[in-house]
Amino acid sequence: MVNTGNWWPGKRVLLSPTWVAEIEWASEKVKVPLSQAVIKNSPAFDPNAPINREYEQVLYDYYGRPHYWAETREHVETR
Repeated sequence: MVNTGNWWPGKRVLLSPTWVAEIEWASEKVKVPLSQAVIKNSPAFDPNAPINREYEQVLYDYYGRPHYWAETREHVETR
């Protein structure tokens, strides 16, 4: 979960840990190959709502990322 309070108060967004390019522990910063505009317009994250496949679908589609659950199923089916 990313708290964007420094940019947009009150908005939280969710990113997959696999999308993180770098972590700067001393400054408590996480670098991702995404612009502020992309993050600002991303689907809002409600920590009280479940993270289900429907939410993941919206999130991965928004960021243009491959669906990890589809890759796993395809891998199993080709065996």
